[in-house]
Amino acid sequence: MNIQSILSDKIKQAMMAAGADESCDALVRQSGKPQFGDYQANGIMAAAKN
Repeated sequence: MNIQSILSDKIKQAMMAAGADESCDALVRQSGKPQFGDYQANGIMAAAKN
């Protein structure tokens, strides 16, 4: 298991604990802008819109 998979699992658990649907996806990707960190979770905004 790699760091991206671990982050994805943990973020999905947090999203579901916050009320997101079970079908939510964290969409963890490597960040394109290093000043913002190594990874980003793009699925959080999509879950917030639902």
